[in-house]
Amino acid sequence: MRKISLILMLISCSAFSAVPIDARPPDITGETWQFGPLNRWAFVHLREILPTKNIPNLPSAVSVIPGLDEASDDLLINLNSKSVKLSDVMGRLFVDGILVINDGTAVVERYGGYLTPDKAHILWSVSKMITGLTAGSVFRDGLIDLEKTVSHYVPELAATGWASTTLRDMLDMRDTSDWTEDYDALDSTVRRQDCADGLLTGELCADTEVVGNYVFLPSVGRDDTRAGKFVYKSGTTDVIAWVLEAATGKRFADIVSEKIWKPMGAERSAGITVDVSGFTLASGGMFATLRDMGRVGQLMLNRGMHGEAQLVPASWMDDIFNRSGDPDVPQEFGLKPVWRLGNPYYRSFIWGVGDGRGTVYAAGVHGQFVYVSPATKTVIAMFSSWPNADGGAAGVGPIEAMELLRAVEIAVN
Repeated sequence: MRKISLILMLISCSAFSAVPIDARPPDITGETWQFGPLNRWAFVHLREILPTKNIPNLPSAVSVIPGLDEASDDLLINLNSKSVKLSDVMGRLFVDGILVINDGTAVVERYGGYLTPDKAHILWSVSKMITGLTAGSVFRDGLIDLEKTVSHYVPELAATGWASTTLRDMLDMRDTSDWTEDYDALDSTVRRQDCADGLLTGELCADTEVVGNYVFLPSVGRDDTRAGKFVYKSGTTDVIAWVLEAATGKRFADIVSEKIWKPMGAERSAGITVDVSGFTLASGGMFATLRDMGRVGQLMLNRGMHGEAQLVPASWMDDIFNRSGDPDVPQEFGLKPVWRLGNPYYRSFIWGVGDGRGTVYAAGVHGQFVYVSPATKTVIAMFSSWPNADGGAAGVGPIEAMELLRAVEIAVN
């Protein structure tokens, strides 16, 4: 008996002394963390890699998602005319987690990689959706006027292409900045911003000084040919965050906490990356749990209402859901090959499929999505860690992700 006890004790000690499964990879640096395979660990450990600011929740007022205890961890779906398991597709598409809420009840929840229910995952450009909802809440309180221009609120941007654009056009990315959004071009504005704010370091940033966005954004030029036309630009969302700070006198992360995160009953605090100047990166720096992003999707489905509280005006949400399309939005942004119909649009930092069903979604590089279908009362939150921004592996990318989301929606309805 003593010999068996000794063996069990040695096994136990060995287990406790082993390197934990999510131990920091030795090659994680400011130059490598965004790219596969290291990004799978990095995307759920942002606080260990970059400076961040907390977006507090209110632990005493957490909103319960019914059905979580009974939700399935797998699902049979029909994808490309074949019946397949959701779990198998998740593995192939580098999906770290998926939560499906149907008619207010969680029906599927599954995790992969290093993600667990209590861990926050970077949202990348899904952050823009939260920025837009926060702007809607600030608008509800009468603190911003959508017909006023950026320079009215932020004189520091008076010499930029954003200066004379109204907040209404800013929310739809119809400004006249000359911002370029090309993740494969090292000289594009979005990559220069990554370097200027310290999110990316190393040889890729050798020619860019780390100055932060309060200095970098005022250096962005003007392109009058873009006036009134949709052109996707992450910097435009960061400018709106600066406007919200100017209008409220508060830090952007604190506005999100006060207007959205606490009152919607988030289960965990979220966070947001902060650059060297203290600027919080509203365009792509937020991170949150999968369940809390399900709550954000449900808030949208409920037309901005949580319980008895109208956090975002119902008219703001209706304006997003009920649009007929936008000829300035390229069809690939609506992913028309997936739907075989639809007239895509972009409104208040949210994508609309334009399918006549009110389907909208938020999307971020490396495979982050929040998908909202009023017609079927379905919300799907999905986090991924694609090897690079647009996919980086055969059969991995936005089209495949949207095919999966639509297949999941069909399977649960």
